[in-house]
Amino acid sequence: MKWFVHLMLLVWPAIALADAGHDHGATPPAVSATLAPRLEARSESFELLAVLEGGKLALYLDRFATNEPVSDARIEIESGAFKAVAQPGADGIYTAPGEAFAKPGQYPLVFTIQAADSSDLLNGTLTVAQPAGPSARSRDWTEWPVWIAGGVVVVFGAAWLLLRRGRTSHAAIARLAAVFTLAALAAVSAATFAHEGEDHGNDKKGPSAAPGDAGTDNASARRLADGGVFMPKAMQRRLGIRTIAAEPGELARGVELNGRVISDPNAGGRVQASQSGRIESGPHGLATLGQRVKKGDVLAYVKPVASAIELGNQRAQLAEITAQHGFTEKKVKRLEALEGSVPQKEIDAARAEFASLAERKTVVGASLSHREALVAPASGVVSAASAVSGQVVEAREVLFEIVDPQRLMVEALAYDPEMLADIAGASAVLPHGASLPLVFVGGAQQLREQALPLVFRIKPPLPPLAVGQPLKVVVQTRRTIKGIAVPLAALTRSGGGDTVAWVHAGAETFVAKKVRFQALDGANVALIEGIAAGDRVVTAGAAALAQVR
Repeated sequence: MKWFVHLMLLVWPAIALADAGHDHGATPPAVSATLAPRLEARSESFELLAVLEGGKLALYLDRFATNEPVSDARIEIESGAFKAVAQPGADGIYTAPGEAFAKPGQYPLVFTIQAADSSDLLNGTLTVAQPAGPSARSRDWTEWPVWIAGGVVVVFGAAWLLLRRGRTSHAAIARLAAVFTLAALAAVSAATFAHEGEDHGNDKKGPSAAPGDAGTDNASARRLADGGVFMPKAMQRRLGIRTIAAEPGELARGVELNGRVISDPNAGGRVQASQSGRIESGPHGLATLGQRVKKGDVLAYVKPVASAIELGNQRAQLAEITAQHGFTEKKVKRLEALEGSVPQKEIDAARAEFASLAERKTVVGASLSHREALVAPASGVVSAASAVSGQVVEAREVLFEIVDPQRLMVEALAYDPEMLADIAGASAVLPHGASLPLVFVGGAQQLREQALPLVFRIKPPLPPLAVGQPLKVVVQTRRTIKGIAVPLAALTRSGGGDTVAWVHAGAETFVAKKVRFQALDGANVALIEGIAAGDRVVTAGAAALAQVR
């Protein structure tokens, strides 16, 4: 039993050490722990970020309210005896020597900024942390043989002294040596297992960054634990992230309506057949889609189609009229030869009858070969064409539609009759997000499918639009609401489907805030909940922030 107790007392520390170097789900370091030393300073005019990297101090200077880079400023830096003037770079990044801040510690810095339109004084403290040293748990396991060899020397030296003085027996010394040998073997085995599965890749140092190289701290955009986003300044500039300072105010209330593009009735029209017939090509062929035409141009012909009986009756009528016309002509000539001996009224009656028969003969003859010309009712572009040569069409069938692409209108449906007297302005939202100004023309006084049609004229110049294209119409009313006006592009969707706006909380941090909004016009909305006065709301680049994972 004593042998076992001695053995366990020697082996147990080694077993405990065998598990000391393993990582069982340690909390990952914070973002700031993985970045180069940073300093943030701000005022009402400027926001400055200083990054110590590659032996130099990189400075990013932006407008505080808008996040626009300031590239034409003079920046003087002071820290105790250290003084320097930052040199502007081609990419808008200022640089200054950073060797004075190489040692760990805290360095108070004062920045004197002189821009073209303003000047300011900013200060802050640059904290350079102590580099992490090697952990006792991560020592090289090759140290164990040295300690074991030393222990063997000590044990056998003590045993030799004891034998020389005769204070112990050879059997006791043998037992002691055996126990120590077992303990040493157990310690070596435990040390070997302690280092199995460990990753020593971090021990290998990569190539050092050249002085002044940007991004030597491996800063990259990432999602924070609280749902915010860390976005390095260099990446903000590449993405063009811009902000505005939230200022609550009284804003005109907007109402969204469903609308569609319609043709101006004074700048277009429809071409219909007035009777049944067969389509024949016009003097320049049949009009095609997209063809520009002028008012009065012949687009096609319609030749009336008659049955055999109707055609026979027309020909018989023409033959009868032709015979009567010939007889009357002879009668007029005979009476004119007897002029003076016959009453004048008989001569005039014969002449009138002859003229009437001639007109009837012309009309009936023309009806047998007559073609109806389909002409353009207005100048514009052919937006619809359904006529094909040889096609038989019915009366009132629409064959062509003419539209002037620079004179279009928008029809929207309102479900509140009181809106007619409350419209102050309107705009439409195009599919790609642009706003289209509208001018209110008028509204109907009769419901159509429980809605009241409203008509708006589009201000020229017009973008490419199609008649019938659906649009979202935002009507500005004379009523007001209290909110913060921001562009529609400032709103994004969170993973849960909520509408959020991004707030610039720090130089490189952004926070998503759930908001409630109401449309103002086709390009702007009013934030009525979720954003406080003074918050810097991201207006450009919000979609890029929402995609960071």
